[in-house]
Amino acid sequence: MADDGFLDSSVLIGLVFRHAAERAACTAALPAGGRAVCSRYVIFEVARGFLRSLIALHNSSFEFRSFADLHQAAYSGQRRFRPYQMHTWLGAFTDFQAALEAEDGLTDERQKIEELRAKLRGWIRRGWRKVHRDFVLTNDIGCREDLPAPAARGDALIDQRLPDDECGRPDACDLQEFVHNREWHIEALATGLDSLPASQKDAETVRRIEALAHLLAAPQGEPFDGKQCHRCGDALICLEAPAGHVIATKNARHFGPIAAILDKPLAVAVSGHGTAGPAGVD
Repeated sequence: MADDGFLDSSVLIGLVFRHAAERAACTAALPAGGRAVCSRYVIFEVARGFLRSLIALHNSSFEFRSFADLHQAAYSGQRRFRPYQMHTWLGAFTDFQAALEAEDGLTDERQKIEELRAKLRGWIRRGWRKVHRDFVLTNDIGCREDLPAPAARGDALIDQRLPDDECGRPDACDLQEFVHNREWHIEALATGLDSLPASQKDAETVRRIEALAHLLAAPQGEPFDGKQCHRCGDALICLEAPAGHVIATKNARHFGPIAAILDKPLAVAVSGHGTAGPAGVD
């Protein structure tokens, strides 16, 4: 029987929201003949990060009269201090350009920003449906299953009211039980990450080590700092991946050491330089 593929957030985003070449690259990283499995934790992570940034781009587009001005805004203002949001916006611009090329669309600057806004609405709406429809869903971590869908408001802006302020509340998730049941593995992972050479311990990894320690020390049944759960991210995804599943990611830098310590198979999606996919991929 073929192994199943366990999606991290980068591969889920690539399969659902990105242009044809990204979808093809992420599909190629999945085991042939196996199922694509996604966890509720990853869906929440995508909603808190990528989708929130995509919604912010849609809503911010109303502040600009031309596509060129909006594109420039991705590099300026507060975006300079929000690298994840900046890169999400730039990726959306790449996807939009790929869509225009496929449609052979020639439009002026004002039309382009209106077309971008329309594309974003479609990507957000259809993408959220696909996330819940196209994959086998699992929830060993006990993350929220009642996330609201993005919705258009009367003023044409989009909202998605996520309950991330409830992260860390034992009545809202079962993470503490997950941590308790895998305590030995989490301790081994924290120790292994702490033992990495300095060249592999970037700021994100250091924060992850500290966050794992926080979750291990938190009294079961008592509230804990929900942001520490978010900082564990890649570690929790690898811990949740069931036996017989290949973890699929585009982030070899952080997933590689974690998967090696936990002795779990990893497949890395390698993106191409272009935006056009192979024949049959639109």
